[in-house]
Amino acid sequence: MVSKIEPDRYADTGFAVSDTPPEVNAMLFAAMMRKTPGERLLMGFDLSATARAMIWSSIPANLPEAERRRAFFLRYYGQPLPW
Repeated sequence: MVSKIEPDRYADTGFAVSDTPPEVNAMLFAAMMRKTPGERLLMGFDLSATARAMIWSSIPANLPEAERRRAFFLRYYGQPLPW
């Protein structure tokens, strides 16, 4: 369940779920900031690749390729292709 609370520092959505104590968040943030910018970038690439793999695996393989790609785009970007 999502409740209306103060937005956190990084996601100015107005909604947040916070089940992690602030001291743990601070510890995780500090650990992330100890990584080099390149390490953080590679982590972002890995997260993106994982998200793409999860989306592709959720789309039926028996669909025509164009339809699979449209479904992927919709799930990844949250909106249909503009054409």
